[in-house]
Amino acid sequence: MPAIAKERQQYHLSKVRSLIAENHQITFEEIVEQLDRRFGLKFDRDYVTKLAKKIFVERTKRADRLTLNYALAAFDDAMNAVVQKAWEIANAHYVNPQARVMALREIREAHSAVFEKLFDAGVFERKLGTLDATIRNTPLPEERKQAIRVAFENWGLLEAPKEDVPPANTPTA
Repeated sequence: MPAIAKERQQYHLSKVRSLIAENHQITFEEIVEQLDRRFGLKFDRDYVTKLAKKIFVERTKRADRLTLNYALAAFDDAMNAVVQKAWEIANAHYVNPQARVMALREIREAHSAVFEKLFDAGVFERKLGTLDATIRNTPLPEERKQAIRVAFENWGLLEAPKEDVPPANTPTA
């Protein structure tokens, strides 16, 4: 079967999506029949099945994101309540200094926990430990190499180069 253009496939997806939206229990055979009858599109059952499965995957991802957003929102609300109460304790005049420090620590930990959950959920992208390969792989300039070599020689990590000086006043045979 020849490859179908991306725009054309998106059009087909929209038609299949509209049929599934009207009847959630529609079978693949019924989708093929409805496409032919309503839109004049004649397709193989395998192609329609592939399109319908794409739609089901999209729906599953949307449902997962929605569930995750609800859970993150509930966690954030709980942490905001903790932070609000901790600020009340931290700003109270009658509280001893140790309780004030504990309240401020709780505020910091609550904010840290919220950010950690957001990182875990993929809201932000961590870039820890990444290096720029162009910087890492560039050779050192000659003066920098010399400075490192001299420092290593001074520390005794490298043996100093021996100078080739011909012995003076040596009789030649």
